[in-house]
Amino acid sequence: MRPPDAGTHADRLRRRCGLDGNDLRRRVDRVQWRVGLLLLLLFLVAAPIACAHVVSSVDAAGVRAERYEAATRHRVDATVVGVTQLESGREVNVVWTGADGTPHNGRYTSWRATVVGEHRVLWTGPRHTLGEMGPRKHARTIGDDVSAGAAVLAVTGLPMLTVYLAFRWGCDRRRYRQWDEEWADFDRRSRST
Repeated sequence: MRPPDAGTHADRLRRRCGLDGNDLRRRVDRVQWRVGLLLLLLFLVAAPIACAHVVSSVDAAGVRAERYEAATRHRVDATVVGVTQLESGREVNVVWTGADGTPHNGRYTSWRATVVGEHRVLWTGPRHTLGEMGPRKHARTIGDDVSAGAAVLAVTGLPMLTVYLAFRWGCDRRRYRQWDEEWADFDRRSRST
């Protein structure tokens, strides 16, 4: 047996979509197909517009955050002078020398094991806030863009899919009811003959 060619696959897809003019298709089948096509077209129009709007907003906010953090966060080489165990993590006291030669001290919370005398590369921000994370990287902005785009597609598509499934459920009930009525009619006619 030979595998089906591309024409056979296209023909199957055409028939599966209801584009075959089959006289055995009921009106409810055609209506269901049209509603499904309408919802699909609505999704294909609305989703890209909503996705482009949200992703551009998220991207602009991410780029602004990148620039702000690159301008305000600076790398410091600090020495640990004290560690206090907390319920979750550790409070670490450090000292460092600023770019102008003045000594600074500060504290931050860390999850990593730390000992007194250890040298750490930290990042200081406005008002000498400390942290282990450097300025925001562009990869994080791209990740946020992708996540926002996926969320918009889901938020746009799920209501339309729900409407289609509810409509299909109603069509299936009508289809089964018609099927039962036709079988009952067939049974009555076969008994009367």
